[in-house]
Amino acid sequence: MRLAKLFYQKILKKPVPYYANYSLLTIIWKPLRKYLNVVIIPNIPFNNIRIQLYKLIGFNIGENVFIGMKCYLDDIDPKQTIIENNVVISYGCYFACHGKGQEHTVIHIKENAYIGMRCNFISGKKGLLIGKNTIIGAGSLVNKNIPNDKLALGVPIKIVR
Repeated sequence: MRLAKLFYQKILKKPVPYYANYSLLTIIWKPLRKYLNVVIIPNIPFNNIRIQLYKLIGFNIGENVFIGMKCYLDDIDPKQTIIENNVVISYGCYFACHGKGQEHTVIHIKENAYIGMRCNFISGKKGLLIGKNTIIGAGSLVNKNIPNDKLALGVPIKIVR
């Protein structure tokens, strides 16, 4: 992308944007990955195909996982989203692992966790860990770690038992 750098420096006389350092393949792949992740994959009615496509674009997803339709997994850095075996993520959940003034942080969901529909996950500056056998109630805002074997729900999330 030397041409882009030269174009910005010599012709436009502006600062070179960050993406001028990307390869051409990266410049093509990032919007394609975004389109797949936001438009195509969440609307596929077959879970097995959804899971395989999520894995294809870089998410770490274990075996026997269910991810419902209309979910959004943050694709800024797909390797930062880790979903272990036997996890159920219900319809319409959103996962955010970056934000203003924040690095890309991990969202890690451990084995046998169950996530109710329409939950929102915000990893914050330190990341987010959902423990083994944990149940997250529908519509919850998950903004802190939840230990193993807990039931948690609410906005913001609170551990119930």
